[in-house]
Amino acid sequence: DMKKDIESLIAQEKAEIVAKYEKGRQDGAQIDQWEDADFALYKVTDRFGFLQLDVPPPSTTHQKQQEIERVDKWLKMLKKWGKYRNSDKWVRKQVFQTPSMSHCQSTAGTWRSATVGFVVQLRGISQQMKEQAKSFSSEIKQIDLDVNRTFRNHIMFRDRYGVKQQALFHVLSAYSVYNTEVSYCQGMSQIAAILLMYLNEEDAFWALAQLLTNQRHAMHGFFIPGFPKLQRFQAHHEQILSKLFPKLKKHMDKEQMTTGIYTTKWFLQCFIDR
Repeated sequence: DMKKDIESLIAQEKAEIVAKYEKGRQDGAQIDQWEDADFALYKVTDRFGFLQLDVPPPSTTHQKQQEIERVDKWLKMLKKWGKYRNSDKWVRKQVFQTPSMSHCQSTAGTWRSATVGFVVQLRGISQQMKEQAKSFSSEIKQIDLDVNRTFRNHIMFRDRYGVKQQALFHVLSAYSVYNTEVSYCQGMSQIAAILLMYLNEEDAFWALAQLLTNQRHAMHGFFIPGFPKLQRFQAHHEQILSKLFPKLKKHMDKEQMTTGIYTTKWFLQCFIDR
């Protein structure tokens, strides 16, 4: 009947999407021309790995020295993570002094060491979820669409079905069956992609899990149906505007510009999209 035909078509489409990520960019991969943008016009990448049209100004000696000092500080902290992990004030201060991408690569291994106990306990589960997602995830098509438009101007994600796009697809599809209450929601792809810039696939999966479900970060409420935490944050933002910038709020109301137009992306993506 019609219902079975539709289910069969959906299953076939899902299998085709999964197969493309399994194959990657190997010989014989079918990649539509519109999916692989021409990046010849970009001259260089900036220090965070984003492709740029113009060559950015060189870093000053002071900036380079500052980067080195920040890396040293992070490495010392991560080697004694047990001492600092419960110090909210100290960790929050360091977050605003995070070094650039090239320097952060040197701390990635130490980050993994700091979380090794947690990851070892759960080793294999992410792989199991990745396999289950191929058959049971209902979000394969949406995840595929979002992977195709996530940080395509970044050196790691510019190639369609490239290594990092494969990893991003695996992390998001695996998480969609691991956390069935959230499953997958638009906005998660940017967060997972940022993690994959510094971590391998399995570590990025568990880092995403910690961000959503750990009590310290508690991002779960941003993505579950109804978006309760997002609504609370937006309501708080409205109150701040009304109290501190009443003229601006009045003007926005007059122009029928609701705060949801811009705050949804702010809060769901942690202000990280460019």
